[in-house]
Amino acid sequence: MSQSNVLPRLASPAIRETYPQTHAAFSGMPDGELWFERLVELDAGRHRLLAAPEPMIAYGPPSESRPPVADTFDVIVAGGCFGLIIGATLAAHYGWRVLVFDRHQVGKTHRDWNISRGEIRRLCEAGLFSESELGSFIVAEYDRGFVQFHAEGCWLAAERLWFDDVLTLAVSSDELLAQCRRKLVADGRSQCLDRATLERVQVEEDGVTVTVAGRADERLVFRGRLLIDTMGTLSPIARQLNPRETVSYLCPTVGTVASGFATGTAADEVDARVGEILVTTEHAQGGRQLLWEGFAGRGDEFTTYLFHYAPVADLDRLSLLALFETYFETLPTYKRPGPGFRFQRPVFGYIPGLHHVGLGPQKRTATHRVLLVGDAASLNSPLTFCGFGSLVRNLRRITHLIDLALKGDHLDERSLRLINAYEPGVAIMAAFTRYMVADAGEDPKAVNELLNIVMEALHRLPPSARTGLFQDCMDWGDFVKLMLQMQKLHPNIWEAVPRKLGTVYTSAWVLNFIEFSSFAFQKQLAGLTGQVGRGLREDFHNYATYYRYALA
Repeated sequence: MSQSNVLPRLASPAIRETYPQTHAAFSGMPDGELWFERLVELDAGRHRLLAAPEPMIAYGPPSESRPPVADTFDVIVAGGCFGLIIGATLAAHYGWRVLVFDRHQVGKTHRDWNISRGEIRRLCEAGLFSESELGSFIVAEYDRGFVQFHAEGCWLAAERLWFDDVLTLAVSSDELLAQCRRKLVADGRSQCLDRATLERVQVEEDGVTVTVAGRADERLVFRGRLLIDTMGTLSPIARQLNPRETVSYLCPTVGTVASGFATGTAADEVDARVGEILVTTEHAQGGRQLLWEGFAGRGDEFTTYLFHYAPVADLDRLSLLALFETYFETLPTYKRPGPGFRFQRPVFGYIPGLHHVGLGPQKRTATHRVLLVGDAASLNSPLTFCGFGSLVRNLRRITHLIDLALKGDHLDERSLRLINAYEPGVAIMAAFTRYMVADAGEDPKAVNELLNIVMEALHRLPPSARTGLFQDCMDWGDFVKLMLQMQKLHPNIWEAVPRKLGTVYTSAWVLNFIEFSSFAFQKQLAGLTGQVGRGLREDFHNYATYYRYALA
C-alpha cells in the first residue's frame, strides 16, 4: 500500500474533529483536497528524519538485472522546484541535455517567494532570464519592510527596524517555474517528467543510473553523467550520506494566500506598500515562539506565514497540521478579515538548519557523480526563511561550476563539494537558530527579549549590517560590531550563551567564530593576491576559488 493510501483525508472524521479550523479552511479552498494530501504527506515525512535511512545509492556495477535504459542525459535532476531552476539554466544557458523529474508535478510548489530587486537580478547574471522577463513573475513591489518584536514585560523595546532592500518583491512561484519549464524543453533535447518517484541510484565510475517509478508503478531507467539532488529536507540521498544528522533544527512554516483583508495602516490591517518581514505578537506559549510574516501579492491578495523553530528530535513540536490549526485560530489577531474575505490556497513547508560542530564542513553534500543542492544540502542559514533567496544568490556560481565540472570531468566527490562550498559566515549565523527556540521551563519572553536586543543593536549600526544579517551575507566586521553593540546594551548577555547552547554547542560556536575570522583574513589575502580578480582561465578549480571568496 502506498503512503498516500494510509494518510488521513480531508473529509475524515478524525481531521474534522481534531483540526476543525483547518478542515473548514481547506474545504473552502480551490483544490483544497489536493493541497491537503500534499500537506499530510509532508507532515508525516518528518518522522523519517529520525529513522534509519534506507539505502538509495549503490556503488559499482549493478548486481541485478534492470529494465533497459529509456534515455541518456548529461544531467539528471531529482526535484522539480529549485531543481527546475537549476536544470533550466544548465539547459537553456549552457546547452546541456537535462532531465528534471518530480514525484508530483515539475514546476509546482506549495510556497510563494519574496526577494529583493537586487537579488532577483542574479537570475539574469546566471543567464536564465533577461531583464525584460523578470516583470512577468514579479506580482508586487513594496516601498519598504520592517521587523518588530513583542516587548511586553521586556526590559528593552526596540522600535520597528525598517529595510529598503530586503524581501521587497513578491514573486509568483507558479509563473517563474512555468517559464523555467518552457525554457528547459524549448530545444526538444531536455525533458520534464511528472509523477516520478526516485527508487534507486546506481553510481558507477563512468556514470550514474537512476531508476524511477512512474505512473501505474512503471519502472523507468535513465543514464546520466551527474545526478543533482534537490529533493529538500527529507531527501533520502541526503539522509543516506549523513546518517548521523541531516539537519539540527526545523522551522515548520504554514500560511495562506488570501484576499479581502481589512486595509489601512493599523497593526491588524494590510498596507500593500509595506512588507512585514518578521513580527511577533505575543510571547512563547506551549514551547513555541510563533513568528509572523505578511506580504501583499497580486491584486488584493495577501500572503501570511506563521512559523517557529524547534530541534529536529522534538517531533511533536514540528507538526504542520497542528501549526495550521493554530494559524487559522490566531490569524484574525494578526490581520483582520474584511468584507469578502476568502482563502485562495495554502502555503507550507519545512526550512532546515544545521548546527555546525567543529571546523570545516560537517555535512556531506556530494558523493561521486551526485551533488546535493538547496535544502537537501542545508548549507544556507535558516534565518533566511526559505531556500529561494539562497538559491538565487548562488545560482550563477552553482550552474557555472557544474558546467565547468562537466566539461573537465570533475565529477568526483571532492570536486563536487566545492560547488556547494561551506561558508563559515553562514555557519556562525545558523547557530543563532538555537536562540529562536523556546525551551521548556524557559521564561516565555526570553526569545522576544533577545530579539529586541538584536534589533536595537542593528538600529545603531550601518544599514549593511541589517541587510547582511537577513541575506546570508553578513561580513566579519559587521558581525563583530553587532556582537559589541549587544554587549553594550546588555552587559550580561553572554552569560546566557552556555545555558542556552550547552557546553558542546558553545564550544562549537567559538570554533565557528575562529573559522569565520580566519576566512575573513583569507578573503582579504585572496583579493590582494589576485585570486578574485578578472581574467581567470576557464578552469573549474580556478573558479571554485574565485566564487568562494568573491561572492562570500
